Amino acid sequence: MTIVNTNFFQEDDVPTAVQLNQPFNDLATASANIAADNSAPNWITRKHMFDGVVTPCNQLYSQIDNAGSHFTTTSTSYVTINNSALTEVTLNYSPNQNEILRVNASGLVTEIDVNVNYDNALAAGSKGKPNYYAFQILLEYNDGGGTLTETLGEWGYSFTNLSAGRYFTGTSDTDIRSGTPIGYQTFQFSTLTKYTGVTGTRTYEKLKLQCKVFDASNTLGISRNALYAIRPKA
Repeated sequence: MTIVNTNFFQEDDVPTAVQLNQPFNDLATASANIAADNSAPNWITRKHMFDGVVTPCNQLYSQIDNAGSHFTTTSTSYVTINNSALTEVTLNYSPNQNEILRVNASGLVTEIDVNVNYDNALAAGSKGKPNYYAFQILLEYNDGGGTLTETLGEWGYSFTNLSAGRYFTGTSDTDIRSGTPIGYQTFQFSTLTKYTGVTGTRTYEKLKLQCKVFDASNTLGISRNALYAIRPKA
């Protein structure tokens, strides 16, 4: 942190013009070269960051479902999590060139039903894939010709404590492996996206939190999920 010192004079001292002007000259120099860390520890508060103040540092968008209801799916393609409401965040703003958007998601995996977590009929590198489910954060945007989508990230988890690389001996076409189900575990992840196009040509419309399973024989349950987006102040 930049520090400007002040000269102290005692009785009967006769300061020179240079001594008197030195703190002001130092202040002018420091003001022209403020360091990136020129702030006191813990100076920022939640009021600086989010809504509720006239000029926050960041804009917060969020959708939170904490009612405790359960959303379940057996879909092998991504579907938006829908408990008491769809887990999506409406943005509706045009990002500036090189602007960063940070997104975060979290929730609780609840009641699961695992019927297949290892399929011997699949290719060698895919035999353990039924044991997995995944999330994605989907961005909907518009460049003037209709809504387009972009996956900002995907995150995978296992239904049981087994992995895809487990050795086994099995003769049936579908080899269902035993394993301890892992239910009632939390999930959380975040990522960043940067807009590199021209300012004013793209509109961010929505963010959606979605999930899927690999094998439709398995059921994934989700509860108390949340989706956040943080946009820095322009």
